[in-house]
Amino acid sequence: MGTRRNFLRQGAGIGLGALGLSAAPTLAEQTDSSTLFLKRPKAKKIIYLFVDGGLSQIDSFDPKPKMRDVMMDTKVIDTKIDGVQYGHYFPQLAANLEKYCLVRTMSTGTASHGTGVYVTHRNYRPGTANHPPIGAWVSKMLPTLNENLPKTVAIHERSQGLGSSGGFFGAKHAATTIPVAANGLPAGRQLSDVSDERAAGRLKALKTLNEEFYRINQSNFVKDHLDVLDNTLSLLRSPDFSAFDLSKETDQTLARYGDSKLGRGLLLARRLIENDVRFVEVTTSGWDHHDNVMDEMSKMGPMLDRALAALINDLDASGLLEETLVVVTTEFGRQNHVSGKAGRDHGPGGYCQILAGGGTKKGFVYGKTMEDAQGVRDKKDKVSPEDFFVTMAYALGLDYNKKYLSLDKREFAMNNEGKGKPVTALFQTT
Repeated sequence: MGTRRNFLRQGAGIGLGALGLSAAPTLAEQTDSSTLFLKRPKAKKIIYLFVDGGLSQIDSFDPKPKMRDVMMDTKVIDTKIDGVQYGHYFPQLAANLEKYCLVRTMSTGTASHGTGVYVTHRNYRPGTANHPPIGAWVSKMLPTLNENLPKTVAIHERSQGLGSSGGFFGAKHAATTIPVAANGLPAGRQLSDVSDERAAGRLKALKTLNEEFYRINQSNFVKDHLDVLDNTLSLLRSPDFSAFDLSKETDQTLARYGDSKLGRGLLLARRLIENDVRFVEVTTSGWDHHDNVMDEMSKMGPMLDRALAALINDLDASGLLEETLVVVTTEFGRQNHVSGKAGRDHGPGGYCQILAGGGTKKGFVYGKTMEDAQGVRDKKDKVSPEDFFVTMAYALGLDYNKKYLSLDKREFAMNNEGKGKPVTALFQTT
């Protein structure tokens, strides 16, 4: 039995895209990686938190106390690790640094949002191919853990999901997209008053229409979705469907994560991981602070601090952090100077990323940036998008050099032309 993937509106004009459902590859399509670069990988799942817009590293996880004028109103606080300091908007993450590791030397090499977002999600620059994002690679290369739920889910604040696409792997490896975490999957509410018989009849009619469309047009896009229909109703009626329902959580838990889209998104991500969804992306938008960065950070920094600390603490307490890699990244950082109306412009050299669980070290800080200028202090510590991408693959034990054919028969691997090297220093040795 396959799981579900997004059925997008296409061809016949009727689809299940609005239901947010999708189907997993068959056993024959699953890839058993023959080369495990990490001998005993601990990570089985990923929560990928993308801070959309460019989080300022000097106001968050790499402050520069010697540059007092540049820091403006951001105060420096100590973390749980001696000698490591954060911006004062992140007290909970500072107090819990012994539970995760911090990379301070990320660099995308681009100050363009579009390119930065694309390369951070897909490990390639935008070009002629529709490269798969990290979630689609995980879907393609790993078997499902729960037949009743999608393998990958994308929780996005904005209508166009950053990592929802299946790329050239097609719709069967695209993520089930949830626009508003607090609402769960709209399909559950839409069909709550529809009988099994009537819903099955609707799906049968939809399948007939799309089979006829495929017979006439031979569209691979439609063919990808035909497998979705047979099992759609079973997903909606499955007890596992309650994984999408945040009303199951206590008021105390909701308060710990915070009453924000991000807080609800990370809480839903935790519930999905608990129910063996392989990959969950959560996007928080609005971090492009060219103006009034102090005002914006005073509102948004504590929101991120609260929600992320709650997620890491919950996964740690349940034991799931060992098998779940939590990644926090952004397309670039900000410049180490004041610009515009008390803001910060784009700074792609030397910004921060958090990794927790999945076999990574705890309380470890990788790399240093210069104290009074932009950029990485020691170039050998610079982490490129290619390095970042294969580091996630390394945690999962994937063969990131295995090649797949795109729709135009070109070969691509997770590792962009072999450019990336996993940052093995981030991982526990035993």
